[in-house]
Amino acid sequence: MSNNFKPLSEQVADKLIQQLKDGNSIFQQTDGPPLIMPFNASTGKNYRGAPALVLLLKQEPDPRWMTLEQGNFKKNNVMKDEKGTLISFYKTHEMQPSGELKENGKPKMVSVKLDEPVLATAFVFNAKQLKDMPDLAPILAERQTVPTDERIKNIITNSGLRTDKLGDSLQATLKAIAEQIISDKPNESSIKDALKANIAALFLSAELQLPFELGDHVGYVPAFSQLLKEDPAELFKTANDAQKIADKIIGFEKKRANEQQASTTLNKGDVIAYKGDTIKVLAILKGKTAQVENADGAKFKVSPKDGLYTALVGAKNNAQQQEAIVHEMKPQEEMKYARSI
Repeated sequence: MSNNFKPLSEQVADKLIQQLKDGNSIFQQTDGPPLIMPFNASTGKNYRGAPALVLLLKQEPDPRWMTLEQGNFKKNNVMKDEKGTLISFYKTHEMQPSGELKENGKPKMVSVKLDEPVLATAFVFNAKQLKDMPDLAPILAERQTVPTDERIKNIITNSGLRTDKLGDSLQATLKAIAEQIISDKPNESSIKDALKANIAALFLSAELQLPFELGDHVGYVPAFSQLLKEDPAELFKTANDAQKIADKIIGFEKKRANEQQASTTLNKGDVIAYKGDTIKVLAILKGKTAQVENADGAKFKVSPKDGLYTALVGAKNNAQQQEAIVHEMKPQEEMKYARSI
């Protein structure tokens, strides 16, 4: 008896090909609502790569998903006659008995890291298929505390990429950034690169809660369909590669956040010139209190509540700003600046 079951990647590729043909794929929603990255309502973690693409293609307004077991545990049971959505992913940990028993006599389970990732599958159910789910709005508010335009501004500022190649809309800008990163390591196929850039921009739009559209890539639709028809497995591979690109771009925002944090606190290793003395930060203790040492070897602590702490942070930032100014000056300008300070 022949086996007519198609691999999941082929099932999803077939579905996307049909949606592209009909003009109603998630890539072609010109006036749709903002996207939201699908996440597991039990763990709070985003789905990533191929599983995220599978769930985004469902175009559900509620981004929350859970397995049957997770829903039962949280008392959000799956409604009668509802069917799950199959996803595949690489599992890096699994629950195993610890050798100890819980109070009810059942084995205590612990998460154990696997020697090698294992391909696994799971059926997940959307929030609309689950009973008694809490209101979505406050949950999204907690997950998106920084305005989208501010997040994108930070990404652009720290990307170091060519601003003359950025688009005239937020969505086009995200895609342009993805394309510039991909162009550093071009694929042998421009069609694959275009698909990768669009999936990366799709993930970014969902992460930043923006609508998405193909824009000037709309002409690639027949080529995308042909690529997926000839090699359906390419869709999941491209989605996983696109996730890495999206992660790199979101990393630009985190870099900015880290720099802002560093500019408002003392950090281990800081060496600060202050009122004719040199203060070295030896360690950061509980409550962000800094253990410091002056040039004479005297050690003491300064708390963020102390005026000295604020003064040291200011001295550190001022020194960094002056260093940056001098570094950017032409050699003939440095002496003039040195005399002015």
